Amino acid sequence: YTISHPPAPSDLILCRSFFTKHYPEILFSSPHFRSLPPSPFPEVAFLGRSNVGKSSLLNALFGRPRSDIARVSKKPGKTRTINAFGIGGTGLVGTKAKAPPRDSSGQEISTKAETWKRWGRGGLLVVDMPGYGSGSREEWGGEIMKYLENRKQLRRTYVLVDAEHGLKKTDVQLLVHLRTQGIAHQVVLSKVDKLLYPDSKFPGPVKLHNGLTKLRAKCEMVRKKLDEAAAEQGVRGKMGDLMCCSSEKSLDEKNKSRRIGIDELRWSILTACGLEKSF
Repeated sequence: YTISHPPAPSDLILCRSFFTKHYPEILFSSPHFRSLPPSPFPEVAFLGRSNVGKSSLLNALFGRPRSDIARVSKKPGKTRTINAFGIGGTGLVGTKAKAPPRDSSGQEISTKAETWKRWGRGGLLVVDMPGYGSGSREEWGGEIMKYLENRKQLRRTYVLVDAEHGLKKTDVQLLVHLRTQGIAHQVVLSKVDKLLYPDSKFPGPVKLHNGLTKLRAKCEMVRKKLDEAAAEQGVRGKMGDLMCCSSEKSLDEKNKSRRIGIDELRWSILTACGLEKSF
């Protein structure tokens, strides 16, 4: 953490409950920005190069790492639409009621269409964006930028970078553009277990120390590269907080379900949406 205060252990427990209390529902999906509905919920977007581990990370974020809520595929470019998942709050309303479901104003709503209208108060939307780079069509990039630059509900964009392979040219271009345009964003190093877990076994003290040293060096390399690229475009200031996550592994041998950095990422999302004090 460089610009914000680290969350307390109690904060992490609360945000874990927020993300896992209700099953995440896909509220709308579209390949085009113009087709997205005017939902009243704050949104955070996740994007990254194809095959960066975005779908796996989202499933872990939702507290269901072995599920296929966000579709996981070995084929690059699997996500081809802008998909919004409802998280937290009172969840989906009206599904079990005998009478037709109604929105907060009492108006009857359909159970087959416009699902976003049935998402209860106090929640947020996690938006899964199409991948960019190899395996993704060029026009998807245009729809991504329309969303990032024009979506009023967007509170923060999370850009995933593979911890093992580091920044690619397209990553740098995107992140510098976000900084130039003043779009709130945060870099997330995904698959950090590749550096911390050189093999499938839980690392001992020495291996863990060496892995953390490599990870810190990787983080500093990312910061330096992005700050230099931004400076070349006349953008001042330093890069903000950088998060490190794994959808597969834990650093807690007694609680292996607590994936690396996932609770911290949840807390970051809540603070971005102004919901950290909503419990």
